[in-house]
Amino acid sequence: MPAIEGVVRAYVDRPRRYNKLVILGLSNMSIEAPPPTWIRTVKFLGLPLLVFVLLQADSCYPFVRFSNAFANVAVGTLSFLLPFLAAFFALIIPRRWLTTVMALALLSPLLCLSALGLFLGGLSIVDTFRTGSDAGFERIASAPMVGYSVGIYRTNCGAPCSYGIQPLQEKQIIPGILLVRALPGFDQAGEATCKVIGQDTLLINVPPYVDDYHPSESIPARSRTYHLKPFLYF
Repeated sequence: MPAIEGVVRAYVDRPRRYNKLVILGLSNMSIEAPPPTWIRTVKFLGLPLLVFVLLQADSCYPFVRFSNAFANVAVGTLSFLLPFLAAFFALIIPRRWLTTVMALALLSPLLCLSALGLFLGGLSIVDTFRTGSDAGFERIASAPMVGYSVGIYRTNCGAPCSYGIQPLQEKQIIPGILLVRALPGFDQAGEATCKVIGQDTLLINVPPYVDDYHPSESIPARSRTYHLKPFLYF
């Protein structure tokens, strides 16, 4: 067709100077190179492990919790899957067999502990779902305050340890999510009562405690007064 032939001829016969300018412009364009392989490897391996460490740290030194006991137990148990996710990422690293072997060797102790954590956590999930409370961190009392509350929990890590009392100052962020502050607790204690004695002031009393494994060692009654902060940390 004459019209198409005219367009093709005009394209072929366009000035060479224009062609050089186009080529020069393309050569000056910056093409973003993909990140090095080791950076991607660190991201894939480090992110699951970082989340795992943060969740484990929150279980030891609570900062954020769910208001539902089952949700806390479920998230704590599922967190033990994160080291296995990191191991999976190590297995699919392309053309980095030495890195894969080293990563799996370093992760193997953590994987063993995580497997044990999944087993024990699975038992806790079943028990919490059946009873509605976490036997290892059971809420036994609560003291409503102005703008927050104080929950008193009985800790139980099983046969190797005695019961303990752990108070938590709790403030709701959004429905179901609590910002918490761990208050000084009581070792070797199985029960506790609390009483609000003033604004932002709470008294906790713990009765005498007799350990079933050491009946001759009786712990006398104790009490502690807490002067709390309205916004938990300030």
